[in-house]
Amino acid sequence: MLSERLLQIANMIEKGKTVFDVGSDHALLPCFLVKEGICPKAYAGEIAEGPLSRSRETIEKYGLEDKVFPVLSDGLSHAGDDVSIVVIAGMGYHTIKHILDSCDVSRYQYFILQSNNDVDKLRQYISDHSYTIEDERVVHDGFYYQIIRFSADLHDSYTPKEIKYGPILLRNRDETFLSYLEERRMRLIKINDRAHRDEYTETIKEIEEILYN
Repeated sequence: MLSERLLQIANMIEKGKTVFDVGSDHALLPCFLVKEGICPKAYAGEIAEGPLSRSRETIEKYGLEDKVFPVLSDGLSHAGDDVSIVVIAGMGYHTIKHILDSCDVSRYQYFILQSNNDVDKLRQYISDHSYTIEDERVVHDGFYYQIIRFSADLHDSYTPKEIKYGPILLRNRDETFLSYLEERRMRLIKINDRAHRDEYTETIKEIEEILYN
């Protein structure tokens, strides 16, 4: 029912909480969370009627009309008071930042984010607001995706290295993260063979230090 990317997000969600999935993409994640008994209730948020109607179709297909609710909402503007966990996945950094800027982050227990680009900028945003990165995962699902779970709990600023590569990912050093770094290293080497830029050379050395030390 779920892609590897969405399944990894589901695995990061605490059991028994109500989830609001922003830009829900056919309500697949909310339906899965309820069907598997992870969440008693979930919301599928969409900004336009077209995607919302597709979410309704999925909800009806699984007979979950009493537990999964489609909501027309710009970001979290119409999220109910019963929501504890927010998922924002499959969007670009600037869209995610706009949604976070437009809500009271402290109202929710935590957020699970998956940005399609500029993940380092997302971590910088979290660091600049003194939020806490609670968990991070890398999943390979055609491409490598980084998933971040953070809360509004206060935390010291993260280091440049942690912002670039992820504090939890650096600590855990799991196989998928190391594979992602190796692929990134090889890609940069090929680019640098043509471009010969100092920033590429520095990043290659940085990645090699993580991989081999």
